[in-house]
Amino acid sequence: GPKGLYFANSQESFFIDVYNLKNKVMDTTGAGDAFNGGLAFGLSTRKPIKECLELANKVAGISTTKLGAGDAMPFIEDLK
Repeated sequence: GPKGLYFANSQESFFIDVYNLKNKVMDTTGAGDAFNGGLAFGLSTRKPIKECLELANKVAGISTTKLGAGDAMPFIEDLK
């Protein structure tokens, strides 16, 4: 969301700030789905949870810069 995200489990806790977008937010439709997709992708690569959440945060942020849901989902190339 607009305040970033907070994660905590029995071993660690941390805050990740809002992803700094290059473009203006146009539509938040599908941002939660984008976040979950980014998180699932990160987890599938067996990266540390913080890296997975940073990726999910970036994917969700980028998805808000286009209209709609499906068409707004970023490609891997968009994450660089």
